[in-house]
Amino acid sequence: MTAGTNVARGIAILFILHAVARADAPLEAFFAQHCYACHSGKEPEAGLDLAGLSRDFSDPAILKRFVQIHDRIARGEMPPAEAEQPRTLDLAAVTRWLDSQLVAADSARISTTGRARMRRLTRTEFEYTLQDLLGLPRLDIQQMLPADARVAGYDKIADGLDLSPAHLASYAAAIEKALDAAIATSSTPPAVFKQRIHPAGLFKFGGNLTQGNFVLLKDSRPDPALPLRGGFEEVEWYINAPHADDDMADRSRLFRDNKVAESTSSVGLLVPNLAGYEAAMNVAPIYAGMYRLRLSLWGFQWNKGSVDPAPASQAAVLRAHEDGHQQEGGRLLAMFTAPSLSPREHEITTWLDAHESIVFDPVSIPWRGLQVRQIGGRTARHVGPGVALDWFEVEGPINESWPPESHRRLFGDLPISPWPTDSKMLPPARARIRQTPLYLPALNSLPPAERHPPLQTVQSSTPLDDARRLFAAFLPRAFRRPVDGGEIDPYVTLVGKRLAAGDCFEDAMRRAYVAILTSPEFLFLPADGPQGGGHLVARASRLSYWLWNSPPDESLLAAAADGSLATPAVLHAQIDRLLDDRRSDRFIGDFANQWLELRRIDETSPDRQLYPEYSFLLHEGMVAETRAFLRELIVHDLPARTIIDPDFTMLTQRLAEHYGIAGVDGVEVRRVSLSPDSHRGGLLAQAAIHKLTANGTTTSPVKRGVWIIDRLLDDPAPPPPPGIAGVDPDTRGATTIREQLAKHRSDASCAACHAKIDPPGFALECFDPIGGYRDRYRSTGQGDPAPLPPQGLWFARYRLGPKVDASGGLTDGRAFAGVDDLKRLLTDDARPLARAFTAHMVRYASGADLSYADRRLIERILDTAAPTNYGLRSLIHAIAETPLLSSDSTML
Repeated sequence: MTAGTNVARGIAILFILHAVARADAPLEAFFAQHCYACHSGKEPEAGLDLAGLSRDFSDPAILKRFVQIHDRIARGEMPPAEAEQPRTLDLAAVTRWLDSQLVAADSARISTTGRARMRRLTRTEFEYTLQDLLGLPRLDIQQMLPADARVAGYDKIADGLDLSPAHLASYAAAIEKALDAAIATSSTPPAVFKQRIHPAGLFKFGGNLTQGNFVLLKDSRPDPALPLRGGFEEVEWYINAPHADDDMADRSRLFRDNKVAESTSSVGLLVPNLAGYEAAMNVAPIYAGMYRLRLSLWGFQWNKGSVDPAPASQAAVLRAHEDGHQQEGGRLLAMFTAPSLSPREHEITTWLDAHESIVFDPVSIPWRGLQVRQIGGRTARHVGPGVALDWFEVEGPINESWPPESHRRLFGDLPISPWPTDSKMLPPARARIRQTPLYLPALNSLPPAERHPPLQTVQSSTPLDDARRLFAAFLPRAFRRPVDGGEIDPYVTLVGKRLAAGDCFEDAMRRAYVAILTSPEFLFLPADGPQGGGHLVARASRLSYWLWNSPPDESLLAAAADGSLATPAVLHAQIDRLLDDRRSDRFIGDFANQWLELRRIDETSPDRQLYPEYSFLLHEGMVAETRAFLRELIVHDLPARTIIDPDFTMLTQRLAEHYGIAGVDGVEVRRVSLSPDSHRGGLLAQAAIHKLTANGTTTSPVKRGVWIIDRLLDDPAPPPPPGIAGVDPDTRGATTIREQLAKHRSDASCAACHAKIDPPGFALECFDPIGGYRDRYRSTGQGDPAPLPPQGLWFARYRLGPKVDASGGLTDGRAFAGVDDLKRLLTDDARPLARAFTAHMVRYASGADLSYADRRLIERILDTAAPTNYGLRSLIHAIAETPLLSSDSTML
């Protein structure tokens, strides 16, 4: 034993003797025996001087530091493994003492300041709130607003939701757009346009038919009105052969002379949509509103001029493109299944903005680098899948009543009348009625009075009285609580000032509505408050913004007003009602985006050489699986272990094909039972998770391991030390990621964290960056030839590289051979999974990160839900019963 060691032991003994007389004896005795030797003095290890560290737990920074100390001791991370380990009794004593002190200090803070402070609506909540408040079927304004900051992975936490002049300016512009959509500008509804369209007559279809990218079909066979000419199939470089393109001129003549454009025959599409070659439906509404869209379509296999059965159902989508942006991505309206040789009619009712153009896209047809085209008879020799469109029908705008509900919420039953010609007030601005050139409906199809409509607006003979009446109905809905007359007065005064300045009644009211909707009462959710009626109103808002992302409805507010929301039976009935409402889809989608980081799935694009099978249909199936899976867990109150290891998943046809699961047909998402050897089921085996935790080229056990321990175990890894370089992927197949990480971990500053992070990430190495199961890596350099893709749907230009090793071991010594073993290890005890899920849900629901005192409430929630094996719906109910959602800090 060295002299230095003797000195350290002597100092430790002195600290122990001194600690006997102190209130914090367990802590001081433990520190003296196990910690001060390294963490005290002039140069303490890791810069942590425990001897000089304040014990004032009322200081938030000191409290946070001691929470970290408690957790490292409790998890056995300190003292380090090579040091003398504390006795079990000593370990229990110090963690118990620290726990009691931390809870007491944190509870005192919460009782003074509240757990959750007042927070601003997120931009998602702002959009849905405006939509529901105004009664609009659809509203798209999120992109007009600044992005929300994230705290602990969530954008709902108050600490990240600031308010700036830029926010207010953006809110005002977004509100103006919403009011434009809500306010009726005519006393009568616009005329309904209805027409069935046969695609051969559409100019984009005509151009593609002439070139051979599309084919004319009649009775499921090529239509002789527009025949295909072959004859060049055996000619080398046939496209450049003499007269190879003569057929193009012939087809143009036939298209004109035989009046193919007037044909009611079907059109078969052989290529996906390309910029400039979109299958545009030549429909762009003059008026925004709800439209009924119908179409008939089917799939087939084009086989050198023959229409054969398709090997599987095909698929198509309708998109709406903003005016002037038809060649950009567009807004997805719906996806449709096209059964093989069996026409199927589909119908949707959807909101269309004015002048949005409708485009049809056969998304099941892969892009293989070339158009088909008839030059040299290429269409005649082409083999590949196709989607046939029989007809398309549009009807709208459809209004159940007039003026629409959105207008009545702003102006009640006040009349919409012609603008007085002798008025000295400023008239309201109106957009010119116009059509999109060459698109339906044509302007001359409108009644004459609609082509040049007279200016009409809301009229009031007693404007200030009507303003007060309208605000008395609107403000309680906007502020999500009762209001008194004094709160109405400023807005009536504003209307009076605008009228005196020359504004018409409609515009004066608009200014007041913008003021209401940019006020703190609208933009902010309440902070913790005292028990009583106001407390229940705040609870109603907390529940609805948790489970709907939008304001409480009349039923929920009534339960708050009459006090019944305070009773468990009514509270749980309301929660079930909220979850069963279609608006809960907003919660499911948003929570999946934040908890599972599904919002990041579009951040990378898979390498086309390495992953040529990646497609729009596969992408949509990935996202749909994860969202539908989360809904299934919550709706059916499935046990927490099901998050990791269920016996089912939610699949579309394309995703099922990707997973190697047979018997799934169509674009619709449905529950599919899994065989024990499928390697699928649960979040660890879902392609969406594999994609968002990869970089599009290769996978990283580090990235996936960090995601697992943070999102599924609620044990986030610390950020990497400064100056430590990441691991660059090797796509040439010379080294594996395991070999690269072994070198990376040789750095002592990296080894400890990677011992915890890497193992679960290694288990997911059996899944590639697009979620395909693999036993070998793909390579752009070395390796064996890739297997032939099914039905020649894509070109495999990659090679098969080194074998995948998905084995590893957790920090507690338990080993696994692959992902199936890891699932078993993680579900041996379901409580940690349930605890992590609950912690993430509480952050999302309450608008505050977890504090130390919350840990006891989390355990209370788990105890409540334990009889259901921690069913996810039961956990949601249990969360709602605690002070975490009550907004009442006195209940802690």
